[in-house]
This record gives sequence, structure tokens and C-alpha cells, in this order.
Amino acid sequence: MTVKTSVLCSVCNSENHSFYEETKALMHKPNDERYRFHRCNDCHTVFLTNPVAESRLEDYYTEHYLPYRGSAPWGRFSSFVDGSQARLDRRRVDVVARTAKTISAPINLLDVGCGNPSFLLAVKQTLNAHCTGVDFSDKGWADEAYRDLNLIQTPFESFETEQRFDVITLWHYLEHDYNLSKTADQLYNLLKPGGKLVVEVPDYQSASARLQKANWQGWHSPRHMTLFSKKGFQILFPQSKWTIRKRLRYGTLDAFTLWWLGVMEKKGVNWTGSMEDEFWPLVGLKVATFPLFLFERLVPMGVQLLVIEKTVD
Repeated sequence: MTVKTSVLCSVCNSENHSFYEETKALMHKPNDERYRFHRCNDCHTVFLTNPVAESRLEDYYTEHYLPYRGSAPWGRFSSFVDGSQARLDRRRVDVVARTAKTISAPINLLDVGCGNPSFLLAVKQTLNAHCTGVDFSDKGWADEAYRDLNLIQTPFESFETEQRFDVITLWHYLEHDYNLSKTADQLYNLLKPGGKLVVEVPDYQSASARLQKANWQGWHSPRHMTLFSKKGFQILFPQSKWTIRKRLRYGTLDAFTLWWLGVMEKKGVNWTGSMEDEFWPLVGLKVATFPLFLFERLVPMGVQLLVIEKTVD
């Protein structure tokens, strides 16, 4: 059913939108919370219509939030998880290297929503880049290896600096943002002329989202505010200021990861507990679904990646 309400599309501000999906609070302690996503009938963006206040967000980044727990929950299998993270970081470094190949070294890079900043450490070590990370929480920064990185604990909207960056990376950050138009302007002002954004976000128009429905972790309710379409990106990053150089319907994050998290959500896993007992079932599921994810570059399976250039100063 199409509705017109005071709730506006988070990208184009349209009142013309329809109910799309309802979920519980995902990767969170069991409760009665329900979150409703609508799809904009004008730009096809999907957005959360009943978000929590930003001041309450820390309530959803607790011991239930698996990414902040790192490899520790995997016990004797933690080295496999560390290895998987290292491979993900290398893929992201490769994307940055290709994106910045015409930029004189050393590049100046900002990672927005850096979380556990292992990617920044890999960029610094591999590309000899000047690296800055911003996140509203410092819970992922405990490792001594990160002490030499320039990490700033602040909401991105409050981040201020005289620096201008060659590359800004947003690895699964933009879907969390509460004020997209303001953030797009801020990103524009932080980039040098010709600077690049690298944006990776979930793809709600993917096969995995359709199959897993309310358990799909791309919703990540209530942390995710917006799921993007091609048209939505074109509105958020207009040709008057930006050029979308590349949009891929796959990314650096293995789409199987989103799938497995959805399987665990449906199972009702205890996100605060040990994951050791889930390791071999995870391996079995990865083997069983390998033919499905083998073709994720042809059939969208849950992740999309964009490279966007600032074209006018």
C-alpha cells in the first residue's frame, strides 16, 4: 500500500512510499522491538521509518554486536577469523590502490566509521598512506597495534579538520547515516578536487535479501537507516558535483558473510556467547552454498561498491 506521511524518504525527501519489510532488532538481545522499512516509489530507496534516537545508538553496539568482539568469540578457531579479516583488508587496500593510482604518493586517506581499524593499519603499511579514522565509538581500538594511527572518536557530523583528503572510504557506513544530504556535502568539502569516495553498502535488491527476508543482516535494524538503489545514489551524488565512476553489484565483503549472519539470526544464536560450536557448521554451509556465491559478480548477492569522484570545487 502506498502511503503519504510526514516521514520522508531519506534520499529524495519524497512522501510517496510503501511498506517493504518489518524486522526485529537484529544482532541484539531478544526483545519486542519491531522496525519498519518503506520503499520510496520515486527513487526506490528503502529506509527505516521508526529509527531510534542517535543518542540511543550505543545501546545497540554492545556485547551482542559481533564485529566489535573481533576473533575472541571463536576461541581455538580465532586464527581463521583473523586470517579472514586480513584477506578482507587486503581486498580493500587493493581497491584503494586502484582508485588512487593517478594520485601522487603518499595519499591522504580518511576512513569514516572505521570501527576496528585493521583496514587503516593495512593501508598505512602497504601504501605508506597518511591515514585518519573517525568513529563515534572507540570500542574497536583496544589493540596496541593501532596506537600510531590517527583515530578520532566523534560522530562524523561533528568531525572538523583543516586537512583535505585524496580518498575517503566508507566501508558499510553510509547505510548508518542519519542525515545523508548533510553528509554528502561534508564529504565533498573534505575531498581535494578530483578526490575519490569509495562506498560499500548492502544491496537490498539482491538475491540474498529476497531469500532471507526479515532475517537478512543487510537490514541490521535499527543501526541501518537506508538501503540504496542506483537512482538513489544518482540523487545523493548529483552530476553537478560528482561523477559516479563505478558501481559494482559486489564488493570486498564476502556476500556469504551476510548470508551466514542471517542464518544465525533465524537460528536465534546467542550473540554474546562463544562461536566455537558454530565454526564447523559455518564451514559446511560455505561449502554447500559455494556454487550459489561463485557467481556473485553476475547475480547480486548482497553487497554493492561505488567509486565516486568530486568533479567541481
